[in-house]
Amino acid sequence: MSGHLLLYGANGVTGLEVAHHLAGKVDLKLAGRNPEAIRAIAEELGVPWVAFGLDDTKATAQHVGEAGAVLNAAGPFNETAGHLVRACTANGTHYLDLGGEWPVFKQLKTHDREAFDANVMILPGIGLTVAATDCLMKRAVELWPDTDRMCLGISRAQVISRGSVSTAARLLDADAMICRDKKLERVPAGSLKRPFDFGSGLSDCVAMSWADVVTGPVSTDVANIEVYTEMRWHERAAYRMSGIGMRVTGERQAREFADQLSMAWPRSPSPEARERARFAMVVEALDKWRRVRRLKLHTLDGYTSSVLCAGEVVRRVLGGEAPAGFQTPASAFGAQLVVDAGAGVFESLTPAETAP
Repeated sequence: MSGHLLLYGANGVTGLEVAHHLAGKVDLKLAGRNPEAIRAIAEELGVPWVAFGLDDTKATAQHVGEAGAVLNAAGPFNETAGHLVRACTANGTHYLDLGGEWPVFKQLKTHDREAFDANVMILPGIGLTVAATDCLMKRAVELWPDTDRMCLGISRAQVISRGSVSTAARLLDADAMICRDKKLERVPAGSLKRPFDFGSGLSDCVAMSWADVVTGPVSTDVANIEVYTEMRWHERAAYRMSGIGMRVTGERQAREFADQLSMAWPRSPSPEARERARFAMVVEALDKWRRVRRLKLHTLDGYTSSVLCAGEVVRRVLGGEAPAGFQTPASAFGAQLVVDAGAGVFESLTPAETAP
């Protein structure tokens, strides 16, 4: 495939790590809105760079059109993804991003036909929280093709950056999203609870709005998907009460308050904390008789895993492996992507048994 990778948002926490990971391995050009920050990184890595804002449609079209693929690392993605996807489909450039915001996935999916006709791939979510869980669900369906419903559990995040906290704040809602019969459906925040064993016995988890409710049906063709996050009892209570409160006052005030609180969060976790951190993800694949089969995925910390997954995807896309249209990591590259990237390993848990 001709053309370089344009990494937009290279001065963000994950974007910077991806830039260091890819420099010298692929034809790389850095981009972002802040010329001083982008130039400093580019000079350190010895790669070309350019600075432009996405509101400058002419500059965006020019620089996107010169690239073979764009990797968007500039959040919040609801403010950046649309600009870059439109430029990509207009100029025949593949679009990748590190986002995990479910409304953005829903919006990008509407560009499927447009991207297919332009022979362009739209692939959001190549970082950990979508790529890994997407591969886990895809592998479960490969093992158990009669799966009718999937419940996905994600262990508590042990390290988290300021940007991730800010993104979560902007997504605060009185409801959580699940997928029923391949349609997004709202349930009251904190109302769905399910236990998962991440390695230390059963732990209560609560349904939350993850992008897998959008990507899962694309990757697996399973119509019913719920995604749960591990929470302690006081966290579950606070989440439930916040949902009730937002029904009275609306989401805007809660989102603004939480976003302001995120500014006190460290910009990025320490190397020592990341070295110790691990994620565990468990999918329960139920058939129409409600028998459940369990598969677990162990990964490194979220940021290291995201860099490794992104690097593997970029290598494949620049090598010409890029199916057209809206894709998910597993629909484009298969369930072994996260393993091939060195970011995770699967562990089969139990044979079929009756679901609770």
